[in-house]
This record gives sequence, structure tokens and C-alpha cells, in this order.
Amino acid sequence: MLKLNKDKTKFIVFSSKQHVKKTENLRIKVGSSYINSSMSVRNLGLICKSCYYQIRNIGLISNYINDETCKTLVQALIISRPDYGNALLYNIPLSLTNRLQRVQNCDARLVTRTRKREHITSVLFQLH
Repeated sequence: MLKLNKDKTKFIVFSSKQHVKKTENLRIKVGSSYINSSMSVRNLGLICKSCYYQIRNIGLISNYINDETCKTLVQALIISRPDYGNALLYNIPLSLTNRLQRVQNCDARLVTRTRKREHITSVLFQLH
């Protein structure tokens, strides 16, 4: 029941340098669509979407938890996601970096209970 956007979906094969030529033109058929292989792939959309989902959930209970608990939840459930794939995020375009920055800004606002209209730069420095 998974629906894939064939224009955005790619797969990657990890192999030795000797086998790269054998795997570079592979295709996988999923339903009626063919998915092409790629030398590099990113799934930043899923990372951001899952982070915003957790931000929303923590935000719903933020009035019932103290600041330290909120910080721990943000660290465990949100910040750990981009950190896990940090090596894959090396040298990504500025537009994708900005998406991650917006997630980080939301995290900082949630932890410090800063309003949306207030400047976030000083809060980010405070949190280091």
C-alpha cells in the first residue's frame, strides 16, 4: 500500500569499487513503476517531517512537563534524528541546510518556550 513518487524515489547500492560498474544501471520495479539507482541519495524530507511530528507532540504536553524534561525529550526524539545521519548530510545544498535550521529553531523555541515572533539567534547561542 506504499505510494512512491517515482520522480523523487531512488535507491543506492553499496558495493566495492570493483563492482560499481555492475550496479550503476540497476532498476527496480515497484508496482508499475521503475526506480533507478543513484550514486548518492538523501531523505531529508522524512527527517524533517518526523522531527516536526515529535515537536508537535512534545509541544502538546509542554505545559505539563518541566524545562529539563522538555530538553531531554527534544534531545532524544528530535535532535538525535539528524545527528544519526550526520555523515550523509555533509555538503548538502543551502536550501536543505535551511530546512534543518528551521527544525533546530523550532527545537530551541520549544525548549526555551520562546514565542514564534521573538528572535531566535540569541536563544541558539544560549543553548550552544
